[in-house]
Amino acid sequence: MTTIPALRPAPEGSHFDPLLRPDLGGLYAARADRLRHLAEGHELAGYLRLAADVVQAQADCLGPVAGEDRVDPVAIAGAGRWIAHLDRIVAEVAPKAPETAREHFSTLAAMDRADRLTAGKALAEGRFADVDPALAPIFWAALSVEVAMVARAAPLPDLGTQEPTTCPVCGTAPAASVIHISPRQGFRYLHCPLCECEWHMVRAKCSNCGDAKTLDYLSFDTADATVRAEACGACGGYLKVVSQERDPAAEVVADDLATLALDDASVAEGYGRSGFNPFALPG
Repeated sequence: MTTIPALRPAPEGSHFDPLLRPDLGGLYAARADRLRHLAEGHELAGYLRLAADVVQAQADCLGPVAGEDRVDPVAIAGAGRWIAHLDRIVAEVAPKAPETAREHFSTLAAMDRADRLTAGKALAEGRFADVDPALAPIFWAALSVEVAMVARAAPLPDLGTQEPTTCPVCGTAPAASVIHISPRQGFRYLHCPLCECEWHMVRAKCSNCGDAKTLDYLSFDTADATVRAEACGACGGYLKVVSQERDPAAEVVADDLATLALDDASVAEGYGRSGFNPFALPG
């Protein structure tokens, strides 16, 4: 484990967009490609490829949605439109899934609507322990597609000068933060694992409590590592930073998932993760 010097702040006075809504088709394509690339020779190769297949199926679910005044994940979960995405993801991914995962897809396929709605609402409310951990990432993937599409149709909130610790669109804790390249060179954004929006936060500042004095950047590699854990001595939390400046092909969710060993090491150092990856849900 290496402690890395603090990241430099983004250039002062530069223009930035406080809130981003990445195109979902492009986002899913880049994520699936990156997961497959990272799977080569990886100890979690089977799971990374399975995640890539799920992401590709998410892309195939995209379509128009009715505009809403705001993005309410609990209401969206209860409305149940996302269940059609669940059926499609299961149908597309199950035949390609590893043998050890096929029974979970069979369970999902056989589950009745009421139980699916119960699971979706539990995840939307953050009650992760109430959902079978083997099934939760697939439920989440289906729900996320619907929430993300609604987030592209709903009006954006006005952040002003705020830099919230949770997603200003849907209220979800971030997966990780990403340092962008051109046209937003050097700016850091937190990425939402549910609605797939991103919001700006200055660098060298804890994304959980805002402290800027007691940060350490942890990595197994050198100071040039693409993925580092930003660990805060003030609140005891950490969240990963994925730098596209270090690797332009890096994708925030994919690279976060492929570095779960860094999570284990950060926890061993006494820190607790302040967000989560959609393919490694808490609980």
